[in-house]
Amino acid sequence: MTNHFDVVEALRHARHDWLNIMQLIKGNLALKRYDRIADIIDEVARQSSSESEISNIQAPSVSYFLLTFNWFCREMKLEMDVAGDVFSLAKQEQELLRICKQIIERLARESTLDTENHLLLTFLFTDQQCELTFDYQGTLQQEGQSLVEYAAREPAVELVEVSKQECVLLTRFTRS
Repeated sequence: MTNHFDVVEALRHARHDWLNIMQLIKGNLALKRYDRIADIIDEVARQSSSESEISNIQAPSVSYFLLTFNWFCREMKLEMDVAGDVFSLAKQEQELLRICKQIIERLARESTLDTENHLLLTFLFTDQQCELTFDYQGTLQQEGQSLVEYAAREPAVELVEVSKQECVLLTRFTRS
């Protein structure tokens, strides 16, 4: 964020997200679905923790892209999970950003608009590497054929599974 407009825009989106959460809680409170309220709070806490961990990878352009993606995309919802002890990916920032953008934007373009589409991006940190798993659930146009072609051209990306309703891609970054 480089100017006041960006900051105001970020605050507007954050406020909108929190108001949606409050509406969910209020609606479930009115329905006396207290167990669902606890689930909502747990999910928000988990997501906030993951977003905090994403910020700790020391790759600001990647963090910015991932943390703001849902503000601009209506075709699918991006969720993130982080496991393991986070380490810096600063030296791989440009390659990480390139791969994340290519995969996520391609999945969004390939998503049909008549279904709910979700992408879970998992960062798994081990001693020597960070493994990213892109696990898409939803409906893909043309059974994800462009993703098959992309994975065949991109040596850093492994296609684990693809069908009309699911696509799993994997990439790894070595600790430097």
